[in-house]
Amino acid sequence: MTLAAERHQYDDYDTLLEDYFDKGWTDGLPVVPPTPEKVERFLRVAGLDPDTVLGEVPTREVVVTAEHAAINAVMAGCKPEYFPAVVAAVRAHLDPMGNCHSTTGTLSGAAHAVIINGPIRNEIGVPSYSGCFGPGFRANVTIGRALRLVIRNVCRAIPGFLDRASFSWPLRYSFCFGENEEASDWTPLHVQRGYRADQSTATVMSIMKFAPASDLTSRTAEGILDSLVKNARYSGVGGDHWLGEDHNVMFVFGTEHHRFFIEESYSKERMQEYLWPKLYAETSGPTDRRVNVAKPEGILLVAAGGPGMGETWMLMPHLAHAITREIEPARDIETSRA
Repeated sequence: MTLAAERHQYDDYDTLLEDYFDKGWTDGLPVVPPTPEKVERFLRVAGLDPDTVLGEVPTREVVVTAEHAAINAVMAGCKPEYFPAVVAAVRAHLDPMGNCHSTTGTLSGAAHAVIINGPIRNEIGVPSYSGCFGPGFRANVTIGRALRLVIRNVCRAIPGFLDRASFSWPLRYSFCFGENEEASDWTPLHVQRGYRADQSTATVMSIMKFAPASDLTSRTAEGILDSLVKNARYSGVGGDHWLGEDHNVMFVFGTEHHRFFIEESYSKERMQEYLWPKLYAETSGPTDRRVNVAKPEGILLVAAGGPGMGETWMLMPHLAHAITREIEPARDIETSRA
């Protein structure tokens, strides 16, 4: 296997790390040295040649290869078996409708959520329960971080250069979680988007607002949905009309809210049909904003999180569509070490 990247020699890890910091190759946190042996191992697990093209950013004259993704996945701290998920996330982000150029260069500083579905969640340990949005889970943190390092190091979204974010925000370090498909008979996100239940996928969504819709008083499914509508129409992104009307908003339902829908036999499809006309209704006042989702299927519903709070989290879009790509099965991990 022949790698194209320029090789750098260092006397020790501290020297490497300081040089990476000086060159702007990290997100401000320490990285794992991307040795040729590790990069090749990741590529073997994914069954990809180094020069396999994962996507392009024509406005930046950038072509992202499997080797680029592997280098940054190693740096992010991924295990080799995580790499197929990183590949799928990179491909999703670089889809033309994922709008890499605008979402990574905007003054607003959009983050990128990665939602993992299918059997790989349990195979590599992508939690979907308590604490799934936060630190402490290696798969979640490193898969999300790998995507962001690709955006920085390959797509050149460097603060003050092509990344023009006025403030930026912590979700731009990493944001990855799984859907709790076992929690109910809800149709999983990836199945709603055209994949089989036994396939694994990564869905990438550019987000500008990420906020809880807390409702500790409603005790019916409709009451919770009405509360979500009120919160979403207040919190909607002012520039979302730039995409037209055919894009996405996501609601991630915690355990306490989720149970009311299960008890009342609400499917995701029924919830989408209820939410859509209310979200899409015309604006009624200065604090009310239409959510420009042109069809019920554009409302993405996910079950995740643990017990303890009556809340659902809202992910409001920014300048891009949510894109889902299949995670190809990993090659034999032990063989990859040969």
